[in-house]
Amino acid sequence: MTQENKFISKTYFETFMLDVETKHPVQVLGEAFLAEQNNEVSDLSFIRYAQGEVYFHSKDYESAIYKWENVHNELEPWAKKNIADAYYDLGMLVEAEDIYAKINTDNKTLKIEVALQLFTLYIQREKLENAYKNIKKAIAIDPDYPHVTQTARTFYEEQEDSQHAVELAVNEAMRTGSEAWYDCLKNYIEVGYTREFTPDYFQEVLLKLLEINQRKFEEITAALWNSYENHPMYLEWVKTANHLFMALDRDSEASWTKVEELHQHTYLSLIEGEYLIKELQGIVPDLLGNWLKVSNRSKSLFASAAVMSWNEVFPTALPAHVLADAENRIFHYEHDSIQLSYTVELFKTLINWAKDNHLEVAHQKKWLFSHLSNLNRKNLVVTGTVQNGKTSFINSIIGEKLLGDETVPVFVSSNGDIAEMNEISTTGTSALGDISEHKAGSIIDLKWPSQFLEDEEYSLISTPEFSVDAIENNETMKYIPLSDGLLYILDAQTPFTEDELKVLVKIKERAPEVPVHFVINKMDTAFHEAEAAQIVEEAKHRINEFFPDARVFPYSSLRSASKQHQGLATFMEANFKLRAKAVEERRATKLLQLIRSTLTELLDSRIAMEDNLTNTVEFNEDILSRLSGFINHLHDAESEKIRSITENYRAVTIEMKREAAKTIPRLLRECSSYVKEDSNFKTLHLELNERMNETIRTYMHSDLLPRLRQELQLWLDTSNRELIDSQEFLQEMSGTFNNLYKEEKMHLNCDFKVMEDWRRDINRILSRVEVEKENILNRPSTTQYLLKGAGRLFGSLQQSNQLLFTQYKKYIENERFTDVAQSVVDKFFLEFDLFEKALKADINMFYEAPFTELNKTVEDTEHAIHNANKKLEQMKASPERYYDPLKLFEARLLQYEFMVKACEENEMLPTH
Repeated sequence: MTQENKFISKTYFETFMLDVETKHPVQVLGEAFLAEQNNEVSDLSFIRYAQGEVYFHSKDYESAIYKWENVHNELEPWAKKNIADAYYDLGMLVEAEDIYAKINTDNKTLKIEVALQLFTLYIQREKLENAYKNIKKAIAIDPDYPHVTQTARTFYEEQEDSQHAVELAVNEAMRTGSEAWYDCLKNYIEVGYTREFTPDYFQEVLLKLLEINQRKFEEITAALWNSYENHPMYLEWVKTANHLFMALDRDSEASWTKVEELHQHTYLSLIEGEYLIKELQGIVPDLLGNWLKVSNRSKSLFASAAVMSWNEVFPTALPAHVLADAENRIFHYEHDSIQLSYTVELFKTLINWAKDNHLEVAHQKKWLFSHLSNLNRKNLVVTGTVQNGKTSFINSIIGEKLLGDETVPVFVSSNGDIAEMNEISTTGTSALGDISEHKAGSIIDLKWPSQFLEDEEYSLISTPEFSVDAIENNETMKYIPLSDGLLYILDAQTPFTEDELKVLVKIKERAPEVPVHFVINKMDTAFHEAEAAQIVEEAKHRINEFFPDARVFPYSSLRSASKQHQGLATFMEANFKLRAKAVEERRATKLLQLIRSTLTELLDSRIAMEDNLTNTVEFNEDILSRLSGFINHLHDAESEKIRSITENYRAVTIEMKREAAKTIPRLLRECSSYVKEDSNFKTLHLELNERMNETIRTYMHSDLLPRLRQELQLWLDTSNRELIDSQEFLQEMSGTFNNLYKEEKMHLNCDFKVMEDWRRDINRILSRVEVEKENILNRPSTTQYLLKGAGRLFGSLQQSNQLLFTQYKKYIENERFTDVAQSVVDKFFLEFDLFEKALKADINMFYEAPFTELNKTVEDTEHAIHNANKKLEQMKASPERYYDPLKLFEARLLQYEFMVKACEENEMLPTH
């Protein structure tokens, strides 16, 4: 053991025990101490240092400290460290810290030991910042010092300090090249510690690993690659990966299976529509070059096609040597064929992208793609010119007269005992009760039990017959390129006419790769077998002049189908069957054509979307203007109704009030007739008061009230007519707006419960109205006071009766009684007046629902204008957010087309 190790373990005292094994260290050191004291020049520090160690191990810390405090030679720094250790063991951490901090030494080992002791002490005192400083200090002094980096790693992990843990692993891996530290780094990557680091932080350590261990390099690179996926720094990682693999030797024969898969996955994820082209231009070319570099030459179809397609869409983006390598691989090496799953995945990606961008791939496209994705079913277009027997041929195949003169394509297949007809429109699938009920522009999916179709796994696509005047516009032209073959139906009486030749030439121009064969129908029209054979031979001869590979099959829809099906099956099997590998390649071609047409439609949809948004803004602004004008007009109409209905009501009550105010005084004056010369003038005022009130009641109930009832009924009828006129006007305007909207959007229904309430309220008022008794002749007026007083005083004197009679009559006949009349009118018409005051609120309620709906429509319209303008601004501000993904989809589509082409050409090449 070295001397420094003895200092660390506090076993320096053993140097005094080399030749003494029987004595206790205390005795030995005591004897040495005495012997040293006797020397002329003595240095007791060494012995005291050793004595302190013995005391320390005996846990006599005070004695140990005393001994070490008296060490004054070169061991003094170690003695101070030991003193601090003793205080630490005594639990006196503050004192220990103070001593550790004051130790000044050039000894590297002592520096590290002090730093490690302080590190432990600070953890115990929860002074983590100081703990960090001291463990870093220890590593900086000597990272190879035993256990120092492991101690740091354990500490960082316990603190869940991912940053320092990763930095330590990277630094140590770089410094030592140790596989253990690279494994540690890999573990940190897998648990997510590295995700907060910029990817380029790992570039240097990975390049060093590439020189040391390729397998480990691939593992750690793959781990980092996976950790950055779906991370904001994903593109930065791909840039870093590009730099890493650009350092590879291009001619290396090393196997990079994981990395190759990651390149493929990354390329596909980058062109799914999430990123703009400007974000990818500096990344994808290098990615493709590296992908090609790490690909096995005999399995690089995918990478090579990706390189060529990217160059097709973005010329000059890739170096010439990368292009040359890709072309060499794709066309000069045998490789696996394209998988149908690639095209399916591309179509799904396209659909999802369209949905995220508020577009919709037509349901027909989705259905057709799904139908064509079934490799077990062969799709044959069956068509011909008018009256050639195409319909009767298919009906004979399925054994039912189901098809007629449909103007839409019908897909006929068999699926066990299922018998159903569905209409495939642009928006969805719906059941059909009868095939003739189909709508224009749809597709009909007809599943019908047919042994022939079931056994041979055919789907017959019945398309509208051709007219020589409209060949290009025939629906058939859309479906032939998507089919596995064309079965053209000829008429035995006029087989292969000039018109049919014109049709077939156009078909071959549109779909040269689709095999065409012929069925001569209506062979039952031949009188005998010789004539039938002649018809077939002549037709074959003429057909083969133009279509040398075409074959002909004679058929009769009127004869027993079962006897002909075996021959037809053999004929179709011989002429339409492909090798299994070729089937997938050909079908992939069909699906790619469907995807290309979908891309074109989505591109057109972008233009249509902008036009639609512009039209939406213009339409809604026009609607908003109309709505505003209509609302203003309706407010005016409401005000006019309030004025008209209220004034009409008021006219009735005013007239009745005026008449009552005029009639009541007259009736009261006429009550003078009840004054007689022999009246009892003591109580006459009371009797007259009763008579007068009865006269008023009789007038009000028998005369005024019936006429008031009649006038108010007339007012109700007139008001009802006015409100009905308003409702009819609103219905007319609703119709106008609904015509503009092209839907039943607006229903402006007024609240006619108002009329019910009015009728009920008026009837209630009329039925319970009362004429309250008035104090007419018993009021505190001077004249009445004198008359009543005179009556009481002189009423019993006969000679005074004439005078009182004359005065009473004179008073009653000359009194105006206007105040009495006004009181009667006010009380009688009180509820009628209150009813009038509620008319405005009631009419407002009548119009409330239309106003609410109109205001909501205005709000919706303004919202629609705002949203449309916002979308337009976004589309115009960054059109690349729409066009860039479509361009990237175009690159992926081209890639798969290159793969199909390569597969077809490589079938003719010798094996390398």
